[in-house]
Amino acid sequence: MIAGKFTFSDIHLNSVTPEHCFSEPDVQDLSFKTVEVNGFKGVYCLNRRLPFSNSDFIFSDISNDIYVLARADFYNKKELLPEIFAEQSIPLPLLISELFLRDGPDFVKKVNGDFAIFIWRPLHREAYIFRDHVGIAPVSYAVDGDNVLFSSDPVGLAKAFSGSENIDAEYLLGYFKYIDYRKTPLERVKKVPPGHYIHFTAERVSCIKYWFPEKIKTDRKMSHDEFISRIDQLVRDAVKIRCDTGFNAGAHVSGGLDSVLVATLVCREYEQQDAFYGFSWSPADYKNEKLKYDERQLAKNTCDKAGITPVFNDFTAGTFLCHVNRYLENHGYFHEERVTEQAEERGVNLIFSGWGGDEFISTGNRGTETDLLRGLHLKTFFRRNRLLPLRRFVKWMLVIVVNPFFGIPDKSSRRSFRKDVRYLREGYKKSHKRTIHNYYYYRSRRQMHLGMLNFYHLQERCESWAVMGYNRGIVYRYPLLDRRIIEYMLRTPSVLLCTGNDFRPVLREIGKNILPEDVRTQKLKSDPFCWGYTDDMSADLSEQLMGEVPHWEKNKELGFVDFEMLINDIQNYRKNPALVDLKVLSKSLIYIKALNTFTERFRSRQS
Repeated sequence: MIAGKFTFSDIHLNSVTPEHCFSEPDVQDLSFKTVEVNGFKGVYCLNRRLPFSNSDFIFSDISNDIYVLARADFYNKKELLPEIFAEQSIPLPLLISELFLRDGPDFVKKVNGDFAIFIWRPLHREAYIFRDHVGIAPVSYAVDGDNVLFSSDPVGLAKAFSGSENIDAEYLLGYFKYIDYRKTPLERVKKVPPGHYIHFTAERVSCIKYWFPEKIKTDRKMSHDEFISRIDQLVRDAVKIRCDTGFNAGAHVSGGLDSVLVATLVCREYEQQDAFYGFSWSPADYKNEKLKYDERQLAKNTCDKAGITPVFNDFTAGTFLCHVNRYLENHGYFHEERVTEQAEERGVNLIFSGWGGDEFISTGNRGTETDLLRGLHLKTFFRRNRLLPLRRFVKWMLVIVVNPFFGIPDKSSRRSFRKDVRYLREGYKKSHKRTIHNYYYYRSRRQMHLGMLNFYHLQERCESWAVMGYNRGIVYRYPLLDRRIIEYMLRTPSVLLCTGNDFRPVLREIGKNILPEDVRTQKLKSDPFCWGYTDDMSADLSEQLMGEVPHWEKNKELGFVDFEMLINDIQNYRKNPALVDLKVLSKSLIYIKALNTFTERFRSRQS
């Protein structure tokens, strides 16, 4: 992680320093290094569990007036290096410096990687902050008079500025409704948008876009065989270039196609590793006769075939509550924080994830059927969407064509909108319109892909895991969010995804002879045992949390909670549990508890 402070004036006007800009500054494995030159003070964080050294973060060249502070992984160094150096082992900040001096800020367009990069040029009186194309690496900034601070820990930067400012209520409500996920706890702290860089001068701050996926044109001449061959190659290469034997690697494993394909391919790259662990959110020991689909068996089948050692979740109600109390660190990813602990216990410091597959390479029929109609591929359309019985056909067209065309959420989503905000006061119940638009509105598969990039849920998870993971000595990598895969899917005609009737056809095709057949062909997506177990733990904790409500009511930062309704439902539940939807009540209690703890710690931890 990195942070810094700079000014174009002669005096730093405030007392906030880069050391303040981390949400967990006291982790035992972390050490903070500082550098200070000509109006700039930077801090970078080393974790003893990770194979990083000082030269991986900082480089300076006084003669060329350039200072680089970066947390970056470039996966196409071999393509970039011949242009600059013959050596493969040069530190990235040095490479960044040379590329910038030659190409200026446009150097970033050629990079395939995850990065947050700061470049300081004091004699030129300018600075830059770059963020990677997709937004895997977090970086945020805040302008404060003549001073600018930045950090790869957005919550940490906000905490440094908290003072008497109120926490943005919308930021706190992301688990009750759709919000603008670009928000940070404080309005003044801004995230650098993915595919952009910020250019600072004494006169202005400019946010400049350098990646334009919306300009990628569909290749109408592409053949199906060409498409499958190329996408298969891209997936394998995206995995391979992210593998590094300097780490001890593991991967997420579930019954889903995205995670199991990534885990299997990564495991093959680490054959010499003593053990390769697959981490699952599913509970190790949980029985529920009402749930017929058990994703754990598919995960076990994948692990058996690939030689992966499965590690399932071992939450109890007590340990789950401990993670709820750590919302400042895990941002609501309670299951994943437990994964980081299990990984740390086993010496794993690099975790591969299939996150992002659903939105691009393994997309189902979102936008595809509309493309078939628009392109007059009627034979293919009606083969996939039987006209009879007519009533079922009409209902299906409403769901997959008409509703997305007008941006109308489906019935189950609209129902959850109402339920999830039950305990919010009027004025706080409505979701962010632009966010809903990005998710539910599309008139083509291409527009759906672009909406998923703009929806920002992909980046929000990557940001949260990056900070939480680094503090535990873990780095995350996401091969299916390789920008080449995203760009290729935008280039691909939808008709090439429709040669068969399979839902999510691409990964099924390239998963042949790699995945167990029952995993490759399974149709279901959700993990009922994981969420059933979580619901049961939440219900078990409900009685205890009900007693804490009077304390939460005193927290002024929770003014968006309708405590009157919450208390009334608690009273009704104690009289007759059948009167209240316990699932909605218990989930709400969990997250109000988490937010109460977050706001208290956010204030108490400021320096």
